[in-house]
Formats: sequence, structure tokens, C-alpha cells
Amino acid sequence: MNKNYLISINQLADFSKATDAKKRTIIRQQKEPNKFRMAYYQLAKARMKKTIEKHGDLEPILNGMDDLLSRKPEKVRQINDKVVSLEAMKRFINLKLPDLLCNVPHEVIKKPKFKSIFLNGVEIIISPDVIIRLELDGKKYLGAVKIHISKNNVFDNLQSRYISTLLFKYLKEIIAKDDEEVLDSLCLSIDVFGDSIISVPNNFSDTVNDIEIICDEVKTIWNVA
Repeated sequence: MNKNYLISINQLADFSKATDAKKRTIIRQQKEPNKFRMAYYQLAKARMKKTIEKHGDLEPILNGMDDLLSRKPEKVRQINDKVVSLEAMKRFINLKLPDLLCNVPHEVIKKPKFKSIFLNGVEIIISPDVIIRLELDGKKYLGAVKIHISKNNVFDNLQSRYISTLLFKYLKEIIAKDDEEVLDSLCLSIDVFGDSIISVPNNFSDTVNDIEIICDEVKTIWNVA
């Protein structure tokens, strides 16, 4: 039996609501990743990350939109990428980022050594888009953000809660030092086309239990896919 069960956080969210056929496809993609698969919306996501890092300053987004508008793509994939990226950045501008993220000074934690957690025997690749450390009343706190950009695959509230919960567990288990606390209100799943920013739910333990059940199914399908 293969014990190297592996899935990324976004694929786990996908998996949780997928049909049986789609679940098998997701697992096959995790087992044998396509090395030549193109990453979409890279400029848009990079500018969103920069805006979050700069306390909600929209200049990186606005400059990114100007940059994209000046481009003259010729390939269909590039044209679609430009159109969707522009729409995504316009939507991001209308999202209301939490006051803590915008109004309290923070530092950005760059390139942590470990990017995964293990849950119920499955390695879940978290790779937050932004990790921040801030100080309130003399105490140090951590938060993290994961950004999802997909016009045809919007995450619902439950899928987004899975992501924010896993961000919290990742910070707690991997990143936080002894004198640091993880703020559940700053573990955020941002779905740009869902117009949503979802933090850790009140029923944290129940959500973790749900994710553990999903991990069981990942292992079951992994062994037959």
C-alpha cells in the first residue's frame, strides 16, 4: 500500500465536492503531476499578494491592470488569461480586507522551510500566498492568506472554511514560535470570483473532523486510481 499520500489544499477543497469521476482525476493528477501544465493568472495573483503585504495598498493592483492592458496577446490562452486576470483584479479591488490586515503594521514571513502538514496520514500542501506576523498589546500573532482565482470553479463557503482551517493548523503546527499565537480571524481563504473572504469557522474541531474524513477518501481512491 502506498503511504505517500499527497494533495494540495486547493485540490482537497475541489475533491470535497467532486463527483466520483472527478475525484479519481484529481488523485491521478496528484500522483503524476503534469510538469508542462501552464499556471494561469500569475500576474494577477502576484499583485494581489503584494497588495495584502502592503496593508491593502491598491497601487500594485492598479499598476498590474495597466501592465495587462498594454499587452497584445496573440494566443487564445494568453488572451483568456488577460481577460480573466483583469476581471479578477477589478473584483479584488471591491473586496473588503479585514481592518487588522490593513491598519496594523505587520511583517511578511517569506519562504518558510516547510509548506505542508500531515492530517490523517495525508500530506496536505498548504503553501500560503502570504504569511504575516503582527503585534497587538505586546503579543505576537500570525495570520495567513490563500487566494483562489477561478471563474469556472468558485469555492463555496464550506470549501473556503476547509482552507482557512488548514491555514490555521499549518501556522499553529509549522510556523508559530512559543511566544506567538495564531489569529483565526486572520487565516483567510479569499475566493476572488466568489467575492468572499472566509476566516476560520467557530466549529473548528468539527471542520477538522470533516477534513480527516476527506483524507480517508483520498487514501482509498489513491490506492485504486
